Amino acid sequence: MKILVYGLPTSGKTTLGKKITDALSNSVVRRYDADTVREAWDDWAFDQNGRHRQAIRMRALAKLNSKYGIATIIDFVCPFNRFRNDEMWDVTIFMDTVSSSPYPDTDKIFERPDKEPTYRIDSWDEVNKVALEIIEQIQSFEYEEE
Repeated sequence: MKILVYGLPTSGKTTLGKKITDALSNSVVRRYDADTVREAWDDWAFDQNGRHRQAIRMRALAKLNSKYGIATIIDFVCPFNRFRNDEMWDVTIFMDTVSSSPYPDTDKIFERPDKEPTYRIDSWDEVNKVALEIIEQIQSFEYEEE
């Protein structure tokens, strides 16, 4: 199961991802956040090419884990619709809890979703409910040979 959690910085992506992964075994689910992946690749470029490379890396991590039957939560800004709308995602979650972030350059390029995500969280009151739903989905997900 491949889950994309996206939204502006400070919107709660990591908070939601941690709630889910903390409730499950590491052999069942893994979470990758943008900073950890950028650090691993030593790629801190935030121009358009750097953001595209990052989106491709994040997508590849989810796809790789899926081959081994491991659910993956990818939490990062993912500012471009073309990467969010990829049909490979089983679940997309838009953290719509903030209208701006501490990074004006990110705010400027962030595209509002052009396709309705599986979940749109616009209130902190919804985080626990959605986390529980995702936990149940991961626990009952049936993996198919790819």
